[in-house]
Amino acid sequence: MRLLLFNPETEYALASGASFYTPPARVERMRRELQLLPEAWADPGDVILVDDPGSLASRFRLVSWQSLGALFTECPGLSVEPWGWNPALIRRLKDCGVPSGCLPDDDTMARIRSLAHRRTTVVLNSEWNAMVEPSLRVDVPVELESVDECMEFYGANPGCWMKAPWSSSGRGVINTAADMTDVLVGQWCRGIIRRQGSVMGETGADRMADFATEWRILSGEPRYLGLSSFSTSNRGKYISNHALDQDEMRARFCAVSSVPLDEVVALQKEILRKVLVGYEGLCGVDMLVERSGRLRPFVEVNLRRTMGMLRLR
Repeated sequence: MRLLLFNPETEYALASGASFYTPPARVERMRRELQLLPEAWADPGDVILVDDPGSLASRFRLVSWQSLGALFTECPGLSVEPWGWNPALIRRLKDCGVPSGCLPDDDTMARIRSLAHRRTTVVLNSEWNAMVEPSLRVDVPVELESVDECMEFYGANPGCWMKAPWSSSGRGVINTAADMTDVLVGQWCRGIIRRQGSVMGETGADRMADFATEWRILSGEPRYLGLSSFSTSNRGKYISNHALDQDEMRARFCAVSSVPLDEVVALQKEILRKVLVGYEGLCGVDMLVERSGRLRPFVEVNLRRTMGMLRLR
């Protein structure tokens, strides 16, 4: 039995790092509107955490935050599986009566937060480059710690992308080729550095298609769950996932990528095993295929459940 909950604010809370966090209004609205999303991956006997069980109808058992203490007394073997972990969620669950033994400890949470930082893609892409032939190597992201460094990178790489260290679904990302001025780029970078300490810079890409490999990591071993495909705006914002089965997804990938999917999965598995030491749970690896067929295999790594997993079991 699992206690499931949808908490889409998790990257924002990770960025804060605080044990008390209030998400932006639009993210809180999304959480309320999609409280029953865990129905998509729930198994018989699982319990879904919502704000007001009496106002919702579900084929699964629904519980409120206020009843968590009683639930864990009734079901002492219950595990907790949120959309993603963050310090604020752990503190709230503890305050509502969830035993500490069911939750990540401080060291584990610190490791998750560190690995969720986009600088992890520096290591992942560097590992990829060390394992493939020169024609398949990719530009490695750069961590920029001052506005001057950001503007220097921006000037040297027309059409580059700037990304906040912690963000999701294309938020906290700017495509400098999309009607951005020097002033706007500088202002955006200054704000992100003030709040999160740095900005990740990536060279521009002639984007053709977006894919993700989906994983579950158990006892240090990555297990491949499947492939997903999704759409983004020209500014990098997530739009939606494509409702395709795995055969259709594979055919779509193989039609555009210069690297066969089986080879990508094998390489990613080895790299994830080496880099994500200490992480246990779900993981989604976003990839990008350019019009030339060149693959960018580690655009970002999501250490949580993803929308692409909703069609996978």
